[in-house]
Amino acid sequence: MTEMQMAYSLLRAALDGSVPHIGTAEVDASRWWSLFRLMQINHVAALTADAMSALGVPREVKIPWLTERDKAERWHRYQREVQQEVIDTMASHGIETLVLKGTHTAQHYPVPELREFGDLDLYFYDRHDEADRIAREVLKVEVNDDAHHHSKYDYRGVTVESHYDFVNIHYPPSNRRYEALLKALAPTPTFEVLFLLRHMACHFAASRITLRDLCDWTLTCRTLQDKVDWEQVQQTVDDYGMGSFVSILNTIAEKQLGVALPLQRDNGPDILANTALVEHDLVYGTPAANDRNTDGLQRLGWKLRRWRALAWKRRLVYSDSPLSLLVASMTAHGLKPKSIMHKM
Repeated sequence: MTEMQMAYSLLRAALDGSVPHIGTAEVDASRWWSLFRLMQINHVAALTADAMSALGVPREVKIPWLTERDKAERWHRYQREVQQEVIDTMASHGIETLVLKGTHTAQHYPVPELREFGDLDLYFYDRHDEADRIAREVLKVEVNDDAHHHSKYDYRGVTVESHYDFVNIHYPPSNRRYEALLKALAPTPTFEVLFLLRHMACHFAASRITLRDLCDWTLTCRTLQDKVDWEQVQQTVDDYGMGSFVSILNTIAEKQLGVALPLQRDNGPDILANTALVEHDLVYGTPAANDRNTDGLQRLGWKLRRWRALAWKRRLVYSDSPLSLLVASMTAHGLKPKSIMHKM
């Protein structure tokens, strides 16, 4: 059994409560260590800890793996506490908060505390400037606004991202229309699915998504299945060129996690070929996109290599032309020059 097969088997067992189909006799301690590190990189070590513990994993691997579970639970509780303090602070000044991504998506997991996350992603509707002012004056933090669609600050050891908009309206060009759609739908279940999908698509095209993202998509769609306007979701997917991406995600969800999801699936030869690529990319990433710890001119060179290497991903998620994407990317970096060196 390959390492990738072991990873998907553990993940499936974590979500459905079964025992992973991994023959432990053929797996030595070095392979378990490698798998553990891989699950850490994919932010699912805590999620898979219980499934792992049902197997004959060596003690020297099992103990740190279970420790990841304990750490995630403690961090989850702490971040919830910090998040509520920020929400209460904003509410005391008449500002409503919409929680996005990690801490919100966690509710769809079998054990919410095991959905690992780092930042708090908050949206203050049309009052983000005022929310940033309150963060400075009341929470006594330094607010960084170097990014395109959110400011950022550290509060009590937790990074808080205050979103100006739901998606980066500067790139790709079609995101301006998509943003208008999301604002019209928020905060409905249909909004949640469309927001999560576009967020994943943009990260996938820019660098990579991970097994955690696959779980987010699978569990969100499954939990909200009877509450979402799937006709509108399907129309949006088609309009914005994300049909192939969704087909691939849903194929992997059913094949690897045993969960059948809504939306039409295209099973053509191109989709099947790209499904194998994405299956691997979810676990390991794209080599040209992974070596990101460079600086200066070397970093610019790496970004150009990454741009070429990830062209196949952009074709799967964007309806925008390659030229419009290149121009929009250059323009966006011109607006926020520090983003050129951003290590995403």
